[in-house]
Parts: sequence; structure tokens; C-alpha cells
Amino acid sequence: MYSEDDFRLIDRRIARCRAALIPVLIALAALAALGYVRRMKWLAVGGLVTLAAAACFGIAFFLWPCLRYRGFLRDMQEGLSREMTGRVVSVADAPEPQDGARVLPVHILLTEEQDERIIYLNASKRDKMPPVGTEARFKLYGRHIREIFTI
Repeated sequence: MYSEDDFRLIDRRIARCRAALIPVLIALAALAALGYVRRMKWLAVGGLVTLAAAACFGIAFFLWPCLRYRGFLRDMQEGLSREMTGRVVSVADAPEPQDGARVLPVHILLTEEQDERIIYLNASKRDKMPPVGTEARFKLYGRHIREIFTI
């Protein structure tokens, strides 16, 4: 279900975030430096405050989620896995954040235990999910689906 393309896509997205963020931060740092050189306190302070706000905003809302998702992919690739077999009961429509990824909760009814469990499907992999009512074997990393095999 996951491939090297996923790593290439997130690495490109990280590069785009950096390419957009770095020039803005450099321009704001130059504005603050200009304020210091010209002895214009309001320009220096305003430039530094704007620089700090832009850095916090850019990193927190654009760069950090991408870095967390790349870490999630790396952990999923290297981490231990387990298998569950069951019938797909439902798949949520609205994605939610979980462990650095946007996921869809999937309810499955386990075949052996006759117990219902919630596992998570990456929202970008929705098209690979079998329809509701299908018996499937799920290879999991924690509660996240790595692979799906229909039975």
C-alpha cells in the first residue's frame, strides 16, 4: 500500500515548504537589520516581531506536519507489524489527525473473536480500501493499516 512514491511526494512537499519559508524569513531578517542600521527602533522591533511570528506560523502550520508525516512513514516502514482478519463494518468519511497522518477510522469485526475494532486507514489511500462487508486480512503497524488482502 505504501511505496517509495510516498516518500518522494512528502520530500518534495517539505522542499516546497522550505523554499517558500526561507526567502520570507530572510526578507524579514533584512528588514529588522535595516532598522538597526538606520537606528529606527520601530522598524527593527517590528521586523523582529514579524520575523518571529512568520517563523512560528510557517514552521507550525506548514513544515512541522510534513516532517511528522515523513517520520510516520519511516516508522511504518521500519516498525513491527501484526495481522488481523475480519469483515469491514464501516469506513468514516471525515479524516482526522492521528500520529502525524490524516486517517479514516475503519471499524472491523474480527473473525475469530467476534469483536469490533477500530483501525486507521491513511486518507490518501481511500481508493485501496475494499467495500463495506468484505472479508479481509489487514497487516497493521500499531493501529494503522499497512496492507490489505481481500479473502
